[in-house]
Amino acid sequence: MASSPLRDRRILVVEDEYLIAMSLQDALETAGSIVVGPAPSVDKALQTIDSESHIDAAVLDVNLGGALSYGVADKLIARKIPFVFTSGYEDNVLRSRYSGVKNCPKPYLFQAIEEALVEAMSRS
Repeated sequence: MASSPLRDRRILVVEDEYLIAMSLQDALETAGSIVVGPAPSVDKALQTIDSESHIDAAVLDVNLGGALSYGVADKLIARKIPFVFTSGYEDNVLRSRYSGVKNCPKPYLFQAIEEALVEAMSRS
């Protein structure tokens, strides 16, 4: 098996749906990533970002239990941490506020997340 470009990267997972979070964590770990989180809420995500000394990238669900995760996205941008969104929202909803941030619509394949993370990290 070829080495993943995500190997040894610290990836923050922000996802409130337990099964999706565990599936993504498993896929990232299989690719050799070190998973930070998962954080199931805006508050937990913000706390995790503040408490971690190094995060290479993040996967950020837009809707966390009814709360939009834009505050988390803003903090990631402030810390210069590349990220991708996952959501059922149309791309144009996110594009007006976060142009240039890839949205991987749910349901997604891990390969799409992996490619989007690699692209985001290469731009930072």
